[in-house]
Amino acid sequence: MEYYKGLINSLQRGVVAPVYLFSGEEEYLKERAVEKFKEYLLPQAADFNLDLLDGEETEISTVISLAENLPFMAERRLVIVKNAPWFSGGKGKGKEEAAEPGEAKVTGKDAVLLEYLNNPAPTTCLIFVARDAVDRRKKAYKAIAAKGQVIDFKMLKTTEMIAWVNQAVKASDKRIDAPAARALVEANGKLGLLNLANEIKKVISYLGSEQVITATAVHEVGTINIEQNIFTVVDEAVSGHTSKALSGIRELLSLKEQPPKILALLARQLRIALQANALLQSGCPEREIAGKMGLPDFVIKKSLSQVRREGSPRIEWALEQIAAIDADIKKGQRDFLPAIEMMLIEFSRQSSVTSR
Repeated sequence: MEYYKGLINSLQRGVVAPVYLFSGEEEYLKERAVEKFKEYLLPQAADFNLDLLDGEETEISTVISLAENLPFMAERRLVIVKNAPWFSGGKGKGKEEAAEPGEAKVTGKDAVLLEYLNNPAPTTCLIFVARDAVDRRKKAYKAIAAKGQVIDFKMLKTTEMIAWVNQAVKASDKRIDAPAARALVEANGKLGLLNLANEIKKVISYLGSEQVITATAVHEVGTINIEQNIFTVVDEAVSGHTSKALSGIRELLSLKEQPPKILALLARQLRIALQANALLQSGCPEREIAGKMGLPDFVIKKSLSQVRREGSPRIEWALEQIAAIDADIKKGQRDFLPAIEMMLIEFSRQSSVTSR
């Protein structure tokens, strides 16, 4: 939490870098930080000085062009690029191929990005929000670290989450006792503050006019450990049990979990599996992976078993499909349940063909 407090404190004091890279798994604090930048940098003429972009759909040349524009009746412009793909490892859109160990050659679009990052416009605050893990070896990453700030939005520790829960409940003019706060965090904290915020809303709605949230109330609301449910869905899918995987999805929907959240959690689980397997393949002992990733041992064991059964290419395919479904749903082009059903059927079918 200190990284977030430090960032906001600098912002309040008017210390603003020309370029930022937000990475890490704590999505809630990422979003809060972005909103704080809007609030402090654009109190007036916001419509003229704010650009919100999707990195998966926007060319880097467009991002740079907007960043180089001068502000209108204000000190700064603010350009925010979500889903920025130019800082993650491997091959793909805007991604470099390693030329030497720890080094990367820079050509084409990457060169355009690097040229700007080495001399960013002083009247623009450019924020890249990465969805995937970033590669610190990349020259673009190093350029931002040198000319601006890289913020790793890490998942909070248990004690920090409990403190955050107390503050969130207090902001709603309620109180929560210590056992209840711990129960909420233990059941839902592994998925981050966004999940905790949703669970707090459920409990407060359940309480009505009552002022104090107790552990009894938390258990009565029946907040489930959704992470375990997601594990089950992925497990059934990689085992070829499509109907059981779909039953798990329908159960989450019946519990009022929203499709974007379900997709995000499925994607997170698949990324954990790929990251754990990448560490294993690089020579990291399996017993050390949980510590390096900051996750419980059982999560890593389950994730690695999923990769071993299915293989990295199929897991990567599933991750791409989830991203496509999420984008299509937001555009109104597909409905969640039929889309995820077809994806799981295709996943199971192709897995069967591959195993022959």
